[in-house]
Amino acid sequence: MAGPGADHHNHSDVLLKVVHRARFAAIREAEQHVETTDVYVINTLPNARTMVQYKRLKARIVTVDPGRDIVMQRIEDMRQPGMKAVATKWYRANRGRSRSAMPQASREW
Repeated sequence: MAGPGADHHNHSDVLLKVVHRARFAAIREAEQHVETTDVYVINTLPNARTMVQYKRLKARIVTVDPGRDIVMQRIEDMRQPGMKAVATKWYRANRGRSRSAMPQASREW
């Protein structure tokens, strides 16, 4: 939504607001079609309210975790440095949980 040549991970507050509202509207619309269409939502740190909504929709939660080292390297290579704090928070919240959903790297980055 930022246009050609824009940094895809570092936006102004106004653009972030627009993007978040568009995302939430898209998710709400997609929820209306879960009986007939597969819907995939990427949600790094869903809150309790969101998890209740997913449960109500009978969502299947799939954790995609290629491992902390790979995630941190991807952030280093492709994302804003602040994303390291988000990844650290995720790994702390998920400490001790099985990585059996997808323990391997998806590809060489």
